[in-house]
Amino acid sequence: MHACILCIEDEVTLLNDVRDELTTAGYRVLTATSASEALEHLQNTRPDLILCDVMLGSDSTRDGYFVHQHIRGSRPDLADTPFLFLSALGHRSAILEAKREGIDDYLVKPVDYDMLLATIAARLSQVARLRTHVQRQQPNLLHRLQAIFEQLPGAVILCNAAGQLLYATPKALRLSEEEGIWQRNVQGNIIWPALSTTSALRMRQCLNELAAPGQRSVLALDRVSAGSPVVASLLCLESHLDGTHAEKLLAIFVSSTQSRPLPDAETLRQLFALTPSEAAVALLLAQGRRSEEVASELGVSSTTIAFHLRNLFSKTGAARQSDLVALVLSTGWAMPDTNPGVAKK
Repeated sequence: MHACILCIEDEVTLLNDVRDELTTAGYRVLTATSASEALEHLQNTRPDLILCDVMLGSDSTRDGYFVHQHIRGSRPDLADTPFLFLSALGHRSAILEAKREGIDDYLVKPVDYDMLLATIAARLSQVARLRTHVQRQQPNLLHRLQAIFEQLPGAVILCNAAGQLLYATPKALRLSEEEGIWQRNVQGNIIWPALSTTSALRMRQCLNELAAPGQRSVLALDRVSAGSPVVASLLCLESHLDGTHAEKLLAIFVSSTQSRPLPDAETLRQLFALTPSEAAVALLLAQGRRSEEVASELGVSSTTIAFHLRNLFSKTGAARQSDLVALVLSTGWAMPDTNPGVAKK
């Protein structure tokens, strides 16, 4: 398949010339005359390389740097996509600024098309070599992780930073087939059709935010239809593939109240140093009871329940009741050592 290049340039004549040169060289070319148009392309397409002018029209706040920062900040699936500047600003300070901001290459107008084609080919070749190396290393890594996750009692999904499905345990596959909580789309990425729009967005944001190995987060996610929430416990992994590159991997532990039992009160007490009353309140909330129902069942006032809730938030680190419920439901997970670099005795 021919490499796809997104070319962003507000001078239409130059944009057409660059497009023609790249098309003749065998590339598939997408064109945009503004940052907004470029971002629209990126919603539906994953280019192999981005060629961008620094100054894009009269809006100085949405220039080439804006496009670059947006991609590097919110599109982890484009982390290895080369980003090249094409600019009339050829002085040394402009080039240095671009390099310091992480721009991969800097080409100066008027366009030297031989240099342009050679630079693009070199950058694409560099990315291809890196991806080939990752693909060669990944099967051994996945085999080790599968051996770990297959020991667990629940549903586990393994994906990369771009959300591409790498592995799912048999129970995770059953959740996909029977409840439709998650699916794999035609691009091989994980989607969440059973979740509400807000919950699906929370999931994507959390996956993006987990950056360091060992970081975890627990989410209670609402379904599109009525029903118990889906609980997702997210764990960031990192595999050191060689001395210079690390591939971020993410494990998603998925469950619902139908697919797993609640923990017992003593387990909650020991995990979070709760009092018996606090553990009882947490378990009743996890069963879907409202605060007033909890108060009635325990024979206490709503003020007492509010007091217990404040203590629960403080001890567990949960910021709201839904997160507390998710944390309670996730306590049954046994988290083994997932560091593939450490030999097991």
